[in-house]
Parts: sequence; C-alpha cells; structure tokens
Amino acid sequence: MKIGILGGTFNPVHVGHVQLAEGAITTLGVSRVLWIPAGQPPHKSVAGPVPAADRARMVELAIAGHPTQQLSRIELDRPGPSYTVDTLRQLTREQPGVAWYVLIGSDMLPDLPSWREIGAAMRLATFAAVPRPESPVAAWPPHVRRLDIPTTPVSSSEIRERVRRGDSIEGLVPEPVRRYILEHHLYQCRS
Repeated sequence: MKIGILGGTFNPVHVGHVQLAEGAITTLGVSRVLWIPAGQPPHKSVAGPVPAADRARMVELAIAGHPTQQLSRIELDRPGPSYTVDTLRQLTREQPGVAWYVLIGSDMLPDLPSWREIGAAMRLATFAAVPRPESPVAAWPPHVRRLDIPTTPVSSSEIRERVRRGDSIEGLVPEPVRRYILEHHLYQCRS
C-alpha cells in the first residue's frame, strides 16, 4: 500500500494543496493522502493567532467529500516541534509495510538539507515535489521525485494578506474554507 503525506501549517489550506493531494493520488498511485497539520513547525512560526483547532477544521472542510483523503492529528497531538522524521517513524511503527510519500512544493527544496535527520526521513519515505512557478528549480535533486501536476499558483501568506485587506479569496481556497475564515474572522486586522 502507498500513502501520501501532505504536511504543513495549512494557515489556511488553499486550492493548491487540494490539487497536489488529488494529483498525487493519480500520478503516484497512492491509495490515500494523510493531511498532517503541524502542531509546532520547527522552521517557522504559525503566522497570526490561528489556533491549531481552526487549521485542522479548515483541512477537514477542504477534504470533505474526498474519501481518499483524511486528516491526521499525529503532529497536533504530539508535544514539541513537528519534525517530519519523527512523524515518519511513528507512522512506520503504526503501519509497517506502507510505502510513504512525502508531498511538498518545490519552494521547500532549498530547505530540505536543514530538516532534522533528512537522510533518515528519505530512507523512510519517498519525497515528491510539485514545481511551483514562483520557486523555479535550476537542477532537480535526484533524490526527490518530480510531480508535474497542475496547481493554482497561490500561497497561504497571499490569502492571509488578501483577507487582511478585505479582498476576495474566492477561488483561492475551497468554498467551505472561505466561509469558515469569514465566519470566524480569521486573518482580519483586529483594532
């Protein structure tokens, strides 16, 4: 069995994330994708005062109706920084025999060497990256599989900024996520 792992802060989850997950199912032949919101990202803080519960709920809303995708709270429930290698070790213990695929965007490739125990992580899983137009890669790393999946060029930081300015985010996030952001006043300036 092959399972994809899509991790991140999902602050907020956007259509590019959904397209990556759906594309991985088709392109890699994974049977499902686990969405893993980071509890405490080691390389960056979660921008804005958005609790993990809200980020997890937005993922649930984004993947509702997609039976091959599921939310995992593995990093939210584990104390301390959310290191991919720790998550892979735990998943491998819990589900031996699974071929794991870590799904990332090409914008993360320059940071991979700084990930905790990246060599061990790459022995536990195949890393697969989708090219992002805003993050061109001069030479694709030989140890990372390239996923040529069309995705909408959007970022979570762009969405947060658009909400802060009062601009529309329609079409940039799944509609239930858009409604959740507006109903819960996420990312808006507080006076």
